[in-house]
Amino acid sequence: MTRRLLVSLALAAAVLLAPASAAVSGAATRALHASAASTATASTLPTISRVSPLKLPIGGKLTIRGAHFVPGKLRNTVVFMRSGAPAVFLRAQRATSTRLTVTVTAKLTRFLLVRNTGEKAPTRFRLRVLARRFGASFTPQRLSPTILPASADGGGTPTSCTLDSAKLAPTADSDGDLLANALELKIKTDPCNADSDGDKVTDGYEYESALDLNSRALPYPGKRPYPNALDPSDPGVDYDGDGLTLLDEYSAWVAYGSKTLPLNYSDGTQSSGGPVAVTSETAWEDLDGNGFLTDDEKDVDHDGLVNWDEAHGRMQPDWWTKVVSTEKPFTVKFLATDWLDPDTDGDGLADGADDVDHDGYANANELNRGPLWVQPFNPCLPDPFSITCPKHPPLADESYPPFAPGGMQPNEPTPLVWPRP
Repeated sequence: MTRRLLVSLALAAAVLLAPASAAVSGAATRALHASAASTATASTLPTISRVSPLKLPIGGKLTIRGAHFVPGKLRNTVVFMRSGAPAVFLRAQRATSTRLTVTVTAKLTRFLLVRNTGEKAPTRFRLRVLARRFGASFTPQRLSPTILPASADGGGTPTSCTLDSAKLAPTADSDGDLLANALELKIKTDPCNADSDGDKVTDGYEYESALDLNSRALPYPGKRPYPNALDPSDPGVDYDGDGLTLLDEYSAWVAYGSKTLPLNYSDGTQSSGGPVAVTSETAWEDLDGNGFLTDDEKDVDHDGLVNWDEAHGRMQPDWWTKVVSTEKPFTVKFLATDWLDPDTDGDGLADGADDVDHDGYANANELNRGPLWVQPFNPCLPDPFSITCPKHPPLADESYPPFAPGGMQPNEPTPLVWPRP
């Protein structure tokens, strides 16, 4: 029997023996078809794949990389849009088909957010390119730059802020951290510094998470333990016990919560925004089967993989080496997916429908063992005849599953099943 026929039989058997989590498979399949349809209909529309820098002042130059731009001077227009304001159109000074440069002119100044003090504040704008045609949509948060007022420093904090000026404007939020100056002076955080303890989590986020953990009773940052704006050592702590750290949930709030209140991801409650009941379309996310989705079970980037699996669980190679310590990892170190990026490798497929080890089995279908012996970072599981499984496995004392001692048996049918016979 030829190797190609073996591969075909193995893949056919994989379909027949698909994991019991049909909802996962369905989600991955829908993501795959949606991506293919989108690619077919938007193949000539201008697209944006990278923006740099992601923070720049008025007057700075923005470089946008992507595809289907019109080469030449002043032949492309970049549209800047923020919620609640009209779109601003700026001509790109120069462009190739994959890269363009645009100067962020003073035209944007009037559309920057305004603090209570009347000062202009750093503002995030979503982008869209008009070349021969309009791009299909505006950029997501991760590709949307923050524009600083011309007088702001690199951190976006007004240079004129002092403790004295903060006292004179008690209801203002001088540093833009969602806490009024008077409150910051009361709880001893810095009203002129959005991150008083320098732990890369803003004061307002830590304070709001502490309120959630403390049943909305006012916390004082000098006390512990809870998310604390005066404790620089706590970004790696998981206060609410949902498997996501303070920094994890803050990052999700920044990327998908528009940095506004209420927190869409809080490290003070496992169910940010209140309990979310499982539906027929989200049943695959319910890891513990209790009928409700907690923050770890949600899919913030809508890629067909739940938050915990991507951040710390089964889509992390280290999880497998710790949980299945008897199985030696595969020699190639395949990269984990990014839980805040729906398409980590940028190939147009959502991470759940993608295949990090290129063995023909989608990531979403390689998370649960049974009825197949799967592993998302080993291309020889469940099919030792997959297109990326080595044709010459290493010696037994160095081998990985299924070539390790006690693994695949002689003449055993493939794909390999679990539990092992």
